[in-house]
Amino acid sequence: MSKNKKRIVFFCPQISDGGIEKTLINYLNHFSINNEVVLVTNTFNIKRLRLISKKVKIINFKINFLNRFRILNNLICTLLLLKILKQDTIIFSLQDHFFLLILKFLGLKKKLVIRTPTAISNTKNKYESKYINKKHFFKKFIIKFYKYSDMVITFSEDNKNHFKKNLNIKNVKVVYNFFPKNYGKKKVKKSYNIFFIGRLVYDKDPIFFIRNLIDLNNFDKYKIHIVGKGNCLNEMKKISKKFSKNIKYYGYVENPLVKLHKIIDLVCVTSKYDGTPNILGEALSYKIPCLAPTKVGLSDYIFQNGKFGYLYKPGSDKSFKKQIINIVKNYNHAINKAKKGFNSLNRFNKKKTLVELENIINKV
Repeated sequence: MSKNKKRIVFFCPQISDGGIEKTLINYLNHFSINNEVVLVTNTFNIKRLRLISKKVKIINFKINFLNRFRILNNLICTLLLLKILKQDTIIFSLQDHFFLLILKFLGLKKKLVIRTPTAISNTKNKYESKYINKKHFFKKFIIKFYKYSDMVITFSEDNKNHFKKNLNIKNVKVVYNFFPKNYGKKKVKKSYNIFFIGRLVYDKDPIFFIRNLIDLNNFDKYKIHIVGKGNCLNEMKKISKKFSKNIKYYGYVENPLVKLHKIIDLVCVTSKYDGTPNILGEALSYKIPCLAPTKVGLSDYIFQNGKFGYLYKPGSDKSFKKQIINIVKNYNHAINKAKKGFNSLNRFNKKKTLVELENIINKV
């Protein structure tokens, strides 16, 4: 191995549908150009693995039932990773860092870089923190061990400041996700297709989305589209049973923006807490108007406080409905916002995301 070439082991015990999957694939394909890259995981979804460069060595032990026991799955993946470590290996963990951090605390000499996979409770995101603390009480304990890693990669300046000031974590860098530009064009119509795209789970709150659009009862102006799967699906179908002609469920769709961008007129994010989320950047890359809760994830940053997309008060039915009515009534204005958002995506180009991350890891 040349002096500049690194051996990087990516640690991702569960490759699930959503943003982490796309981020992982972007990282693997980019890093494998100039480095020796290994992925340690446990997944049965071969389709996902086919998207990864052939240069990447994939260690996948394919024990499907373990995905129902996250801690045990994490432990076994950690033990498997320890078997393949070489002298100059850098471990890059994208999720479930707990056992790796414990090993660092106990004296593991290998370099460990960790990435915050989702929202972190901090002093600025009070709305998100309420739900994070309710659902992820163990996360506060784990975060205390972040200081034993060699570098923490996170997605917001608020997280970075919180880690440094309140948790004494010194080595923190902010790196945003990569959003390439694509071709897309929207136009004013008589009726619009409003989409929810993502996991149908508690933290994404798709029930808020469908309930409020049904309550508006304005189906001559829009149709509801749901892309994704998850444990909220049955409840959503019960809520929407009387309105089946106006609602379409797609299930899980791989690369939904690639396949559906021509018919999508509005993407809505309704999360209680979130990371970036990726769907906003992906939608803007096709010049698709977006609506998201303010102060949740990076919605304010991506939209530049409303210049490039629409924001509503998180958890507020009234605020959400008001923005839906506004967008449908003034869709030409929504198109202009999305065009500006498209032009702003240079903030998330390859040099400022993937290349920047590689430079950081090379210096660890």
